[in-house]
Amino acid sequence: MVQGLLELAIHVEKIIADKVVTAVEQSDYKMKNLMERINEVNSEPKYDARIQKLEAHVRKIKRRGDAVFAYIRKFRSLGSSQSQRSKNPVVDLTEEDRAARLKEESLVTQELDQQLEPSSKLKQPSSTPPVAIKEENQSVPEEDRVSSSVQLEEEAWHSKLPPFPDTPFPKELPVVAASHNLPQKPVVKLARIGSAQELGIAWNVDRKDPHAAEMDCYYIYVSHEHKNGTFSGWKCLGEIKAMALPMACKVSDCKGDKRLCFIVVGKDVFGRYGPYSDIRTVAP
Repeated sequence: MVQGLLELAIHVEKIIADKVVTAVEQSDYKMKNLMERINEVNSEPKYDARIQKLEAHVRKIKRRGDAVFAYIRKFRSLGSSQSQRSKNPVVDLTEEDRAARLKEESLVTQELDQQLEPSSKLKQPSSTPPVAIKEENQSVPEEDRVSSSVQLEEEAWHSKLPPFPDTPFPKELPVVAASHNLPQKPVVKLARIGSAQELGIAWNVDRKDPHAAEMDCYYIYVSHEHKNGTFSGWKCLGEIKAMALPMACKVSDCKGDKRLCFIVVGKDVFGRYGPYSDIRTVAP
């Protein structure tokens, strides 16, 4: 019996020894893995260095964006420094469907060639006439005087127009706005529609800019010439939600003592305004 107890004790001692060896091996294995992980962490790039590199990249992008916005503000300030915004609409706008707008634009193209040809001279700066005109006018001095008189008269009424309404530049813009160009200059055409009191206004762009931002809306302004030759301030007819160009709308109750002057300006989804269109006029 004593021998049996000894064998049992030896067996238990062996089991305990095996457990201890296993525990030590597991501890060594875990310690080895821990040391390897510590070495891996020490060999990785420092997080501070990564953050500093990212901050430097952000500052670089911000500097570029600030430079772009500063240039845009300078460009915009040239036109906005002499202008005031008018907020009182004077007539109602009625948007037509797509087919109607295209039809109105076609009418505009046909009628403007005959009715609004004189207004296109307003876009020509006051400068020395071309050589070909010089030669013709030298041979016909009387025609030269008549042409000069007409040009001076047009410049006179054009100079009486009030400044364009202000188009403020947004104080804050997302970084993505720097990758999109400003809205394009609208090309506007006018034509009488139906009764003499309705006017069709159509606009498009000369060539679509693929890098321009998506448009949000357009604003139409009108100025009335009075009998004494003065002009009213620019009044906003309304805000037109942007759609695929070309666009058009119909203006009702177009009344004026003499000529009516219209301009159109667009605003993109970032709140940036583009340049105003050329002034278009119609007779009463």
